[in-house]
Amino acid sequence: MSTNKHVCMEPSGVVMFDRHAFAARRIALALSVEDLAQAMSVAPSTIHRWESGANSPSLTTLVLAARHLRTSLLTLVRNDGSHGRRTAEAVAACLTDGSPDL
Repeated sequence: MSTNKHVCMEPSGVVMFDRHAFAARRIALALSVEDLAQAMSVAPSTIHRWESGANSPSLTTLVLAARHLRTSLLTLVRNDGSHGRRTAEAVAACLTDGSPDL
């Protein structure tokens, strides 16, 4: 079994994904759920589950989402000082040659 779906979760089970920021950014870009889902090659129901909080994307999928939403990875991750946030910061730095934003 892959542990990928748990990448955006703290060991305590607290999700670091900021579903409100995700939805707000999608809406600000006037992207429908269907359009974003198609661009990301996921089902629209997947986007609905992320935005409702029923599920969270993996960190890898969040990187892709940030690109489609034309925003930084860190915008889509709660800034709570958690291990998950620090992991996202490290990933963003690696993807941008040390820059804090993706």
